[in-house]
Amino acid sequence: MEDMYDIINEVCVSSDNDGHVLATIVDVEGSAYKKEGASMLFKQDGAHVGMLSAGCLEEDLAARIEVGLHHTDPLVTYNMKSVDELSWGEGSGCNGVIRVLMEVVDAPLKSHLMKLKHYLELGKAVTSIKKIKCQTNENEYLFFVDSQEVFGEWIGDIPAELKQLASNTPSPFFKSGIRKINELSSTIYIHQIQPKPRLFVFGAGTDARPLVDFASKAGFSVHVIDWRPALCNKKYFPTADNITIGFPDEVMNQLSISSHDFVVILTHNFNRDKQIVSFLLNLELRYLGILGSRQRTKRLLGGEEIPSKITSPIGLNIDAIGAEQIAISVVAELIQLSNKAQLRGAISL
Repeated sequence: MEDMYDIINEVCVSSDNDGHVLATIVDVEGSAYKKEGASMLFKQDGAHVGMLSAGCLEEDLAARIEVGLHHTDPLVTYNMKSVDELSWGEGSGCNGVIRVLMEVVDAPLKSHLMKLKHYLELGKAVTSIKKIKCQTNENEYLFFVDSQEVFGEWIGDIPAELKQLASNTPSPFFKSGIRKINELSSTIYIHQIQPKPRLFVFGAGTDARPLVDFASKAGFSVHVIDWRPALCNKKYFPTADNITIGFPDEVMNQLSISSHDFVVILTHNFNRDKQIVSFLLNLELRYLGILGSRQRTKRLLGGEEIPSKITSPIGLNIDAIGAEQIAISVVAELIQLSNKAQLRGAISL
């Protein structure tokens, strides 16, 4: 999942971003612990958010920031191929060349990151384009929202070739990286930022709590729905992005569930489950899972065979016992499905 989600949240809630530096992997030759698009925020107080490697780059980057090298040399190259024990690559599990771009988080960038957060929360994909400039700390970047709205800091006109490149990115198969634009005297880095996958959890019983917690930590935007306010609240679901209280027939039309979304049903109330299933069967979903045996799910469907769009029982088969292990098996299944298209795309490139 994107480090950028946590980084944006940190920047937006911070009252003072002076001295913060955003580091992004913009190019990888060979193998590396993390690929293009991985980001990390170095805060002025020495703390950091996100991850770039297994720990072999971060210390050096922090030292460069401390002495101000990022102001004159914002693009740093690390050669991880050498096996010399004094080199970067020794013991790191990496065998490639990694280039990292560093940007000072100034007031305009903070403002634009807040705008980026807004669009991601609306479920919109955003294409980020950064101009690679050496020997200067001036930020030049653009954000394209669904290839329509554009915002950012950019000097001069936006080349037509750049607009065309951005318009081709809303795809899970797009590969981030450095590109050469003929109309520019410098190269650019382009990266597509996808919104978090959404998971709708119907049911706020005790077994839903670890599921919501694990899914949130795994990068899902989790929405909990239940008709019992004593169970469905922030006390029991502190990591949920949204909590909706109401009976199925009251709230279903308010949820705006789309074909990109994941849904899990575990209310443990047969009649409520039946209402929810009858509504969701009319929708195309990324995943529709129902807790319980296949026999119970058949009963929910009035004795009909379970269609392929429904997963029951839910979770990967790991012989899970108890709410926590079942939650792990379910979240693992959701992660597998969420990553499947991206992995297929990476293999085909």
